[in-house]
Amino acid sequence: MLDTGSRDRSACEKSGYHFTMKILNPPKRSSSRIARLLITGCFTLSAIAAPGDDVRPANALGPAGAPVTIEFFSDLQCPQCARYEPMVKNLKTEFGNKVRMVLRHFPLQAHEHALLASCAAEAAAQQGKFWEMAEALYRSQWMWAKAPAPRAILMDKAKELGLDLDQFQKDLDGTGVRERIGVDQRHAQSVGVKTAPSVVINGYNVPNSEFSENGFRTAIKAALAKAAP
Repeated sequence: MLDTGSRDRSACEKSGYHFTMKILNPPKRSSSRIARLLITGCFTLSAIAAPGDDVRPANALGPAGAPVTIEFFSDLQCPQCARYEPMVKNLKTEFGNKVRMVLRHFPLQAHEHALLASCAAEAAAQQGKFWEMAEALYRSQWMWAKAPAPRAILMDKAKELGLDLDQFQKDLDGTGVRERIGVDQRHAQSVGVKTAPSVVINGYNVPNSEFSENGFRTAIKAALAKAAP
């Protein structure tokens, strides 16, 4: 396996889950699991779980049967993602149970610690604190995004959220969080997402020119009208 030389990266980043790394000796899996490495022009999809694997569902707010689903593809190190994610979340609250919001991971190549941050959010999700961790990471980007040892800061955030730190660290370095992120990355490819932030509303990839509260609201209303019987 290729080692980038960074001593601070967790197993999440040492296992081929980064654009600049390749899996040379992928771990053996049972016949019910498939490790796959897909490289596109802007990101790597690594060790994607096969259908039927025991992978935790995507992080979502709202009922599964809502007529409108907003998928927010996010890089937790991205300032624009930190700007638009609360806006989308507020609109989900505004429309209530008519809208379901799903946050999907899309760590970008250009952001050195984005993948580790996604792993941290998923590790927190194992203890029911995904949204709280994601919000904490957005708010503290200035602290960890350029830090030489961001892992210590992520551990501090986990402590602030009252997480079991031993379990958090175990999950941070485990395969489950990587599989969850991989599923989101594969889904991004399937719907034509190429960057973050991206917003997909009922299959409609909202163009950057419509990235505003009113733009998102208009797209949601259009989707609701189309979904109406």
